[in-house]
Amino acid sequence: MSLNWRDVATFYQYEIRAGLRERSIVMSTLLIPIFMYPFLLWAMFTGITYVVGQVEGLTSRVVIDDQTGRRDDFRQTLVKDKKCTLEPSRSKDKALEQIKAGDLDALIELSPVTPGPKSPPGNFIAQVYFDRSKDRSEQARSRLEEALSLYRTQWLEKESARLQVTGEQWQGFWIERKNVASGQEMGRFLLSTMLPLFLIIMVAMGCFYPAVDSTAGERERSTWETSMSTAASRQSILTAKFLYVATGGSIAGLINVAAMMLSAKAVMAPLIQQTGETFEFRIPFAAFPIMALGTVLLALFIAAVMMLMASFARSFREGQSMITPFYMAIILPVVLVGTQGAFTPQEALIPIVNVTKLFAKAINGDIQILTTILTLFSELVCIVIVLRVAGMIVRFEDFMIGSYRGSLGKFVKERLLKRKQTTPVGEVQ
Repeated sequence: MSLNWRDVATFYQYEIRAGLRERSIVMSTLLIPIFMYPFLLWAMFTGITYVVGQVEGLTSRVVIDDQTGRRDDFRQTLVKDKKCTLEPSRSKDKALEQIKAGDLDALIELSPVTPGPKSPPGNFIAQVYFDRSKDRSEQARSRLEEALSLYRTQWLEKESARLQVTGEQWQGFWIERKNVASGQEMGRFLLSTMLPLFLIIMVAMGCFYPAVDSTAGERERSTWETSMSTAASRQSILTAKFLYVATGGSIAGLINVAAMMLSAKAVMAPLIQQTGETFEFRIPFAAFPIMALGTVLLALFIAAVMMLMASFARSFREGQSMITPFYMAIILPVVLVGTQGAFTPQEALIPIVNVTKLFAKAINGDIQILTTILTLFSELVCIVIVLRVAGMIVRFEDFMIGSYRGSLGKFVKERLLKRKQTTPVGEVQ
């Protein structure tokens, strides 16, 4: 029977209504994209700020091993710092053991330097011992280096005054830092590092439960046969299910983008305050149609693969276990490749990775016609290939009625690749 779009629309509406009654589908498609990642980011940044504040509020326990015997002025500099507590002197070995055990934060060793042409009198070498694996010890190292820098500046000023050398003469050069990126560019940079990854995850999650529920879930509830026994053609029914799953993924991805855009400034406020920079979280208008089209194509591809894999399961739990490896495989290349760097035509032909790169470039306002066309074309080709494989599989009657026992890989080996000469049940040779 041919495809009837009226039947497709009828079954599509039925699947949408049935999906909205499922709590897990509503959670993964609507609620999680709106609240999960904005809340997680806010909690993460707030937690980092809290932990950093707690560490900075701790007093650093420091021991000075002054082998010069003339550095009381440096000791006084540390005493003035209320965040450093000078511990009684002890042997170097004991101090290092206490640093490893966490009973001491840092040891600074002051060694004399033989005076010479390049080493004025009073010069010394400072060595700081600390444990980088402990935040408190790392903080002590930072405070000691700040104290040394302050002491060095004061010492240079004193020596230059004694030698009647002005500050401009011994300074040599000044270093001034200026960020030439605007607040809008900084905001786009942050969004381009996070939004593509979250969008991929949300699209996959939005397709996950509808794909399992509309295939393996119906087999478990014994409603699959009921749908197939209606007057509508199988092609119309499966098309409606496919569009329903893709709709769930598209909605989840687009809602997540909207939620992140609306909450980005508030969510990242703790991080922004520490940098002292100004951020404007606005995406170029030209990026919206590209991201929307890319999201829909990505959802169509993921929905097709997930439905194809879950169709071989006989229960909801079995369907989840079949789809989970593919779900993880989607996220892995995105994490490994990243969103920054050049977007080459070769990368534009790699599924999932190309969409991630396209989203990142679109957010930054760097839209390239060649890579955009290649990405969209590549996604279309992948969708057609998966649908073609699905069309070959549904010709087998034992698959449609659920009597076939096995996974997608086993089915492809036995039937499509004809490694075993079997006659499809119900198919005329």
